[in-house]
Amino acid sequence: MDEKPIIFIDSNYWIYLFDKTTIEHESVKNHFNNLYDEANLAINTVVMMEVMHYFVKRLGSEIAKEKWKIFSSIDFVVGNLEFEDLDNIFSTLCKYSHTGIGGRDATILSFMEINQIGKICTHDSAFKKVPNLEIIDPID
Repeated sequence: MDEKPIIFIDSNYWIYLFDKTTIEHESVKNHFNNLYDEANLAINTVVMMEVMHYFVKRLGSEIAKEKWKIFSSIDFVVGNLEFEDLDNIFSTLCKYSHTGIGGRDATILSFMEINQIGKICTHDSAFKKVPNLEIIDPID
């Protein structure tokens, strides 16, 4: 990876980017065009599963295949979910559950902490309650 900043990209961002029927699509699309050139994009396998699920359930299998092929070919900094990660994720969940952070979000925060990633693109307001985290919300 080069010296560009690393920014974690949450599932809702990808959903808005790939689903033209969402009202957020244009804002995210315009933002993504700049972001892709300016940063290394981080994601974890949990977010990838959320996006995959949305593609299939909301867009149907045929369109989902096209979208998934594009999405999964992006050069990401990827965090895999391993059994060994669960204790740290549990601690993260306990620490931030009062903010509205759930289990999937805790996998994101844990991965970000371990990899010293301080920025996240998301439209999820729960992340805004996490201290020392820079939120990039192209919808605001």
